[in-house]
Amino acid sequence: MAHRLESGTPTATQAVRELVPVAEGVREAGICQGIFVKSGYTILLAELDTENQDTGYDSWVMAMERAAAFGRHALGCLPTNGDFWLKLARLHQATGEQPGEMLQFLNNSQLYAPAEPQVLAARYAFYGHLTEASLQLVGEIIANDVRAICSASGNDMRRFLASPSQAVQRVINDVQPQCVIPRKPV
Repeated sequence: MAHRLESGTPTATQAVRELVPVAEGVREAGICQGIFVKSGYTILLAELDTENQDTGYDSWVMAMERAAAFGRHALGCLPTNGDFWLKLARLHQATGEQPGEMLQFLNNSQLYAPAEPQVLAARYAFYGHLTEASLQLVGEIIANDVRAICSASGNDMRRFLASPSQAVQRVINDVQPQCVIPRKPV
């Protein structure tokens, strides 16, 4: 199920919710094997995505608390996993973005996964959701990711990325003006 969710395959909300106790069991049992931790984190983040903060605030808060607790467990198990640091940034943004936190989380994500295609693509997409204050602080991190995406080895990846946000396009124009990320139809 986690693989399906990671690949973007449509998945029934009920199927995700039925796996929440299994994911919680990983944390509660203190399991630190990467495959179980990654899968559990994916499921709990997917559960959070199914909740609506405006119409079901209490359910959203509970899902957020589960995902945050699992995130702490995941980083306790695998502190050098760049994807987990990015997911932590996403969680913290959902509850109120703090630019200093974004800098720390994204710096660690890039440090531990500087060119891992899935993590690099996820960071690229995340940059479009940051506030201007956070964008200013993480400017060099974005520039490093743009250099990786626009390198010869990033050619295949560029074909699958979404069109850049205005902020990311400004960085591309400054850092790698010859780099073109094809526009995707909306």
